Amino acid sequence: MPVVRIFGAKRVYYRPQGFLDSQTVNKIITHADISLMEQKKIKYVSIDFSKIISANKNAIRFLNEICKVLYKKNIESCMFNANTNVLNILSNLKDCYFNYFENKEVEKVFCDDDFRYEKDIYICCIKDEQNKNMLIYNLIKKGYSPKVIDSESEVQDGLIIKNSFISKISNKVGAVVKNGIVYFFFDGFLDANLHSMFDLEYFRRNLLIGFKVFIFDMNKVKGMNVHAVRFLSKLGVEAAEYGALLAIIGLEKNYVRLVLIKELEDMGYVFFASETDFLNSPIYKEAVNSSEMIYKRSKNITKDYVKLLPFFVNATISTVELMTGVKAKKEPPNIKEVNIDTNRNDWVASSIGFYGDLDGALILIFTEKLSKRISKILLGEEFKNKEKLVDMIGEFANIIVGNVKIELSKHDVKINLTLPKVFDKVQDLQNIVVNRKGIEVKFYFEGEEFYFYLIR
Repeated sequence: MPVVRIFGAKRVYYRPQGFLDSQTVNKIITHADISLMEQKKIKYVSIDFSKIISANKNAIRFLNEICKVLYKKNIESCMFNANTNVLNILSNLKDCYFNYFENKEVEKVFCDDDFRYEKDIYICCIKDEQNKNMLIYNLIKKGYSPKVIDSESEVQDGLIIKNSFISKISNKVGAVVKNGIVYFFFDGFLDANLHSMFDLEYFRRNLLIGFKVFIFDMNKVKGMNVHAVRFLSKLGVEAAEYGALLAIIGLEKNYVRLVLIKELEDMGYVFFASETDFLNSPIYKEAVNSSEMIYKRSKNITKDYVKLLPFFVNATISTVELMTGVKAKKEPPNIKEVNIDTNRNDWVASSIGFYGDLDGALILIFTEKLSKRISKILLGEEFKNKEKLVDMIGEFANIIVGNVKIELSKHDVKINLTLPKVFDKVQDLQNIVVNRKGIEVKFYFEGEEFYFYLIR
């Protein structure tokens, strides 16, 4: 079988041609290729199916086994440009170790760290909620702000994603935010490798910025051993320090030794058969309404941290100016204890955590009047209800931090992001910033106040 191989700095492309069966599939990625990938520290492997006429199930299963080998070496695999026949086989694999993207442009967005798509990205008509959330999550981590739509007719100009899916097994436990809850999705048998699969810093940043409830979705978990339970117990301790609630849903307890279940319960985990049962429970309602949250002492604001302040400030100013058409007036930055005026009922706020070469949280506070001007750009109209307001503020915060991430990367400073936590009552924000020092910058947009804080 003819195969075109193209090695890049962090990626390698394969473009096989013809018919794919169990006899030809082993010619695509060889053992020598895998060794070379390790030497070159390849991060992504992409297989272009545009020249594949047809394939059988055995070939795809064998190729998936190769992707499994790569997965264990922390090399991400993806396939793209498959015809209907091949895509049907790919989509119906029980456990796939690769992502699928519908075309080359979508593949570049997800897999090319040096590529930046400049137009809007739309996620259209994807019924699988978990897959849709994982696509959104991965795009946001790449610095994009995707829009979810129900029809292609809503698109004026941009990239539409509607036939892509994220691996059912990933080298990272997937996470999304929905209705103010952080969801983590677990798969397979949980063992000592869980610590390398779980994004611990992402979890910690979400605690820092004020999320109270975390759901660990274990509907697809086939069991866990003592090493996994020890790691989950550590998460329970950290959550307790912040007064957060951890709920495990969908776990078949017959798969886990009773003594391990008891250990997790002792660490504060609550167990529910389904998400619906949990959301209807008194313990969930109590957690949401509770204001008893304890926060660790903040880290010091260092000189190196202050040096990076202009990247955050400039991205914020330029984004708001673009959204409102109004030039900003800025007061000098000030390092001080963060003090929120909780009597202001006309304020809205958002917080986003970041980690990597730089760690901390960004807090934005601005007036509802200013938010209405911004919503005209993001929503096409002023928000009509609180739900629309929350969506708009989250989208707005994503855009700002996405722009910050792009600017920092130009100076070889790399950060990862949490999804935003939105506060429609600034009283709830006070729990995060109490006794914390941070960098405060105050803006005015035609007299409307806008507060910017960096905390650690």
